[in-house]
Amino acid sequence: MRSRDVELQAAMTSLLGAGLWAGVAVLAGLRRAPFGVIELLLLFAVLVVVPLGLNLARLLSFGGEGVGARFSSILQPVAAIAVVVSFWHRPGLVAAVLSAPWFVLGVAVAVAGVWNLYRKETRSLVDLAVAVAGVDLAFASGWLAVSRAGLHPMGFQEPIVLLTAVHFHYSGFAVALIAAAALRMRDRRAVRIPILTPIVWLVLFLPAALAAGFVFSPVLRMLAAVGLAVSVPALAVCLFWIARDLRDRVARVYVRLGAVAAWVAMALAGVYAVSDYAGRAFMTMPGMASTHGVLNGIGFVLCSLLAFSIEMEAAEERLENGDVPDAVIPVVARKRPAAAVRSLPEFVAREFYDR
Repeated sequence: MRSRDVELQAAMTSLLGAGLWAGVAVLAGLRRAPFGVIELLLLFAVLVVVPLGLNLARLLSFGGEGVGARFSSILQPVAAIAVVVSFWHRPGLVAAVLSAPWFVLGVAVAVAGVWNLYRKETRSLVDLAVAVAGVDLAFASGWLAVSRAGLHPMGFQEPIVLLTAVHFHYSGFAVALIAAAALRMRDRRAVRIPILTPIVWLVLFLPAALAAGFVFSPVLRMLAAVGLAVSVPALAVCLFWIARDLRDRVARVYVRLGAVAAWVAMALAGVYAVSDYAGRAFMTMPGMASTHGVLNGIGFVLCSLLAFSIEMEAAEERLENGDVPDAVIPVVARKRPAAAVRSLPEFVAREFYDR
């Protein structure tokens, strides 16, 4: 399948998923569907965020159009519809069976990401982030299956089980891909943001630390939540800075809108984590889902995924048309300082100026 066809399929899948989600949300608002805010956030991830994320992962992983990518692109719409149908059933065997294809998708994406990381001779933090995103999706889909089965592992009750699935779809899978895209854009545009690398390390592994805190230690849970509440806005600051170097105007607007949403969402999360640890939570979990969840999921995650997908698809199209790669254009067109020009390998300059 050609890359242009893959991009079109991903765009159509996300658009149709958004339409289906909007219909479900209207039914929920009219009390014709058994969905609350948490369920709607989960379904938004399944129908819209994951197809956008899978396409971005393909763009980030050069040569990532093999059997695994084709299998995921075919299975994702079917599995997503099955998840929607599962929520019309009470937790139990039927709902668990309907959520099983989504778990298979998560495992397939995780295996493909890890395999892609393993087979590369030189591995970058971008490659690691894409692999971690796949593992997070597998973890998220597993907890979704557990929730739909009506199980209560380690004594956890709802909505904690379902919230864990929501958490790893957004703060795990999606944020890892956004971090990977930020690294790729920084390197392509020769933007000097040295602090981005340690921030990416934090956002990659703090979601897992937060989940472990729920199991082992309230202190770890509080520290991981506060760490996320600091590192994600820090990532958003880097994104806001990178936005000025994006070529597409719409992508620049989306990145900045997403950054602002992240700052507000994570401020709420940090205050909630500290107050919950102190036994004086200022907001209920459904209240946090309605504020922090919406700002983080629809504001930060959706806007950022759209922005980087638009920017990277445009770059891929320019490469297919034989245009100068992004790694070279900004240095020449924007007249960066001489030090920035000298940092490019000499053979790259000769390759394009000697034509």
